[in-house]
Amino acid sequence: MKDQSFEDLKTLFAADLSGKIIALKAAIRDANWDAIRTISHQISGAATSFGYPEISMLASELERSVEQNSLDYLADLVKKISDLFVL
Repeated sequence: MKDQSFEDLKTLFAADLSGKIIALKAAIRDANWDAIRTISHQISGAATSFGYPEISMLASELERSVEQNSLDYLADLVKKISDLFVL
């Protein structure tokens, strides 16, 4: 049986990730490169901590891809994260 406090933390992670996905979409819409980089870095670290390696990998790719300034590609990565995010 999993530790209840860890499950509670995963629930908080889920709520936080939902908000971060919304913030990422807004940052991409506004071409706010610093916000995209910061938010994707936060998602990557948290996803690793809570056992979501695919989300972490995509968020890391998102963070690295900011240098390419390709909003379409970044939006595609955010969609992939959102699609994987089913808790």
